[in-house]
Amino acid sequence: MTGNHRGRLLLAGDGLSAFGMWIDFLAILTLAAYQYHVTPYQMAIVSAAGLLPGILSATYIGKLCDRKNPKHLLLWSIVLRLVATGSILFCHDFVLFVLLVGSRSVFTTVAGPAINVMAVQSLGPDERPKFYSILNVLNSTAKIMAPAIGTVSSSLTSEAVALIMSATFAAASLVTFAFVRLEPRPSPEAASRGQTDVDIGAKVPSLRPLLWIAGTYAFSVFMVNNLVPLVLQQADLDKSLLGVLVSCSGAGNILSGLWLAKHSAANRLRGRISETVAPALLQAAGFGLIGVVLWADTSNISLVLPVMFFVIGMFSARFAIALNVYMTAHYAPAIGAVSGTLQAWQSGMIFVAPMIGAVILDRLGGPALFWFAAIVVAVSFAVLWVATSRRS
Repeated sequence: MTGNHRGRLLLAGDGLSAFGMWIDFLAILTLAAYQYHVTPYQMAIVSAAGLLPGILSATYIGKLCDRKNPKHLLLWSIVLRLVATGSILFCHDFVLFVLLVGSRSVFTTVAGPAINVMAVQSLGPDERPKFYSILNVLNSTAKIMAPAIGTVSSSLTSEAVALIMSATFAAASLVTFAFVRLEPRPSPEAASRGQTDVDIGAKVPSLRPLLWIAGTYAFSVFMVNNLVPLVLQQADLDKSLLGVLVSCSGAGNILSGLWLAKHSAANRLRGRISETVAPALLQAAGFGLIGVVLWADTSNISLVLPVMFFVIGMFSARFAIALNVYMTAHYAPAIGAVSGTLQAWQSGMIFVAPMIGAVILDRLGGPALFWFAAIVVAVSFAVLWVATSRRS
């Protein structure tokens, strides 16, 4: 089985799995609201159950994917996720419902590290930039289309139908991943020496800069993402603009990913840390400009904002792809553990960033929210540069 064929199977499986996860995520929140009639505090508990178990277990799951067969772990996690989804369909107790949502969070967490380990074992270094470009396109498409599919199915039928659709996608991904054949694992001696398939014998760089950059980026994004509807409301803009902005951002992300996939040979990412810094800084600059546009309150703001969100979506795609290429280039023997740690670090920002953003929005307004997000990235990266320069 060729690397290209294995890559296509991995991409197909991940795409199907991502669609399923986004559909049942929305269905679970809808079930909590309409079947259990939860209070805002109870909804916060449901949201926490959908995130915290995965955050706490991500690093351990990543290490497990390095030590064991990642394909077997992935297949079992999908089976257990299907069981959890089926149990939710027949659950009528809120406490049990929360426990099932928490278990689903753990099973879902396996996908990221396992797929990264499988990609390292199945694809050569030259194939990975294109692989991660297309992977980003599929995940972005799932984020845009799957919630819409879930919403329509829930509105026309019921949340149970949405969960059944999710289970169908998950089952299809299970079958697809089952056909992936992995190459023999690298020897433990090679892993212990820190060898990679990109630069044999090279010293493995510290993980801290990667976590710092990814954490900063995630903080700035999550701080503004969930608050955009309130920003538009404060600016007296029509609520329909929200859908336009989301679509433009998604379109920029998808088109950028497709372009990078098509031109991956000519514009090859070489696994340098600077390749993650540049798009993050450009996106931060975009946030700063959005703050200026909101502050100026011009008459054509409804035309300018969609263009800016489209461009930011392009930078977002570049960052995500460069981040994955950097990880596989430098941490291949322990890619599962690194992926899990990074996933936990980024997901943790979902809790912290929106709360800080809410305070800034409430006290200083929408423009200040975007300016603060831009300043955080600039200051954080400057601190990292100073710290790195002193060590060298």
